[in-house]
Amino acid sequence: MRILFGELKEPVFGDFACFINSKYIVDVSIVDFAVKKAIKNWNSGKRISRSLAMEILLYYSATRQIKVAKELAGTKRVVAVVLDENEFSKIDFKEKEFFPEFDLELVKKNYEISEEELKIVGFEKLPLLIRERIALFSAFGE
Repeated sequence: MRILFGELKEPVFGDFACFINSKYIVDVSIVDFAVKKAIKNWNSGKRISRSLAMEILLYYSATRQIKVAKELAGTKRVVAVVLDENEFSKIDFKEKEFFPEFDLELVKKNYEISEEELKIVGFEKLPLLIRERIALFSAFGE
């Protein structure tokens, strides 16, 4: 498994990779954290979905609702979690260096982070708040 940042020329869907919209990526380490949680539970038989790619998206979005998780799926500027190198190599993906350009309002909405909570902990702790949501989702099933 590899995590890459880049651009897709056209929308791509499949079980060979999970594509997360970069507007929801505060820090790539959070993607890695969610991927590890998803794979651990997938391998232990605690699956939510029928594909590992969707499982990763569910964990990253910290929800059991596939419809909600799909809102985080990316089709242009994305972080790609590559599950099958052979299939991934067949798509038109231009790898780039990652620079966070997330949409704070989308992130706050998805993870239910209030403005007050963010003020209390400080903006620099936003990645920790997101990790907390993912860890709680993993531990309690949402």
